[in-house]
Amino acid sequence: MVLSTETRIQKLSTLRAPEKGQVVQKLFYRGETKPHKVSTIDLDYLIYNRHNGRLEAEMLTWEQEHVVSPDDYDDELHEKIEELLWESAPQKNKQTLSDLDDKGQQRPGIVSLDGVIIDGNRRAMLLRRLEKKTGQKQYFEAIILPDSYADNQTEIVRLETQYQLGEDAKVEYGPLQKYLHVRRLVDLGIPVEQIDKLMNERPGNAKRLLDIMALMDDYLEHIGCPRLYTMLKDSDGTKEGMFVDLYNDLNRINGGKHKIPWVFDPELAPLELRLIQFDYIRLGDFADAKKVYREISHQGQGKNFFATKEIWEAFRDSHQKTVDPVTTQMGSLQDFMQDNTDQFESKADAAKARDLKWSERVRDQMKRNFGQSSYRLNLATEVLKPGEYLKRAKDYLDKIDLESAALLSATENLALATEINRLTYAIKKKFEEQARAEARVS
Repeated sequence: MVLSTETRIQKLSTLRAPEKGQVVQKLFYRGETKPHKVSTIDLDYLIYNRHNGRLEAEMLTWEQEHVVSPDDYDDELHEKIEELLWESAPQKNKQTLSDLDDKGQQRPGIVSLDGVIIDGNRRAMLLRRLEKKTGQKQYFEAIILPDSYADNQTEIVRLETQYQLGEDAKVEYGPLQKYLHVRRLVDLGIPVEQIDKLMNERPGNAKRLLDIMALMDDYLEHIGCPRLYTMLKDSDGTKEGMFVDLYNDLNRINGGKHKIPWVFDPELAPLELRLIQFDYIRLGDFADAKKVYREISHQGQGKNFFATKEIWEAFRDSHQKTVDPVTTQMGSLQDFMQDNTDQFESKADAAKARDLKWSERVRDQMKRNFGQSSYRLNLATEVLKPGEYLKRAKDYLDKIDLESAALLSATENLALATEINRLTYAIKKKFEEQARAEARVS
């Protein structure tokens, strides 16, 4: 059972009192480096840090689903964080659990005066598991800060950042962590210039991370899942790379640095691009190692759809005609949950199921539209000899089944065949004119 804040503060205040022969470790906190006592703490007096880097996306999603205050902490949340900490890296956790059993805790953690674990959440979780497994009482060794978490949150989060993401970082966190954490630091009133130093980032990168985080939030609004941050993840990890590329594209276009050889509406066109890219991020089928989605707006030297007016407008119009109506028909997430009562354990599960249904309905159209635009882009940017173009045209025409009902059922095919006939006749006439000219010379 989670003990009260007052009980935890009272116990930890006693433990941090100086004593003869105490173990100390230096720590930079409140702007100075000095030795702090390392205390041996009963696990019952500690609670997990819900802003732990491994779990930030999951915990913010959980808060949104359960409509709870960021300050609430009870037994249900305590057990939820334990579960998430274990599931974040089960194989590594099994190895560390074995090491803790053999060697004990090797490095002290850090906790606030009210028992919030600042550094060492995973180790504390594993010690609890070890206690249940062996039946032997386990203790957590840690520096106890002089402040409760809520009483000096800004300084504690500075320290937390140093251990999670700064020069002293000892663990690799998920790719979403930096974006969520920089926003948290800004919300606490820390200037972005200081955040660069805290997170060991190059100057100006905190602002960039904050802007990409805003783009991710816009995406979640677009798909009707505000603050459900686990929706930024997929089976391959996260959709981060697609957001980074889109951010760079929009920055270049809005800043006039993108060499676009046509005049577009500076307000409408970037918005249309962003919404279409959001749909391809949502579909997820193009976020592979080859980064095929970059053909939409990212590839340089004019080798993207947006760089050519005719290609972009055809791509945009087809998308708006076939995909936007499906998105509208899907309705809100709340409507979807009401239509599928008791089928999902959480709002995030329902959102994933809704995305799956949306993808099933639009996948073929989106892939077809992308493929056609990619083909047009290749034609517009690839320079071949005339004979190579003719060879490709013949190869494609040879693939047509003249007995197929599909050939005659589409009325536009007659117009295309007539146009092809006109072009081939014009080419044939050129050869005939050349032959007559050569005959006159001879």
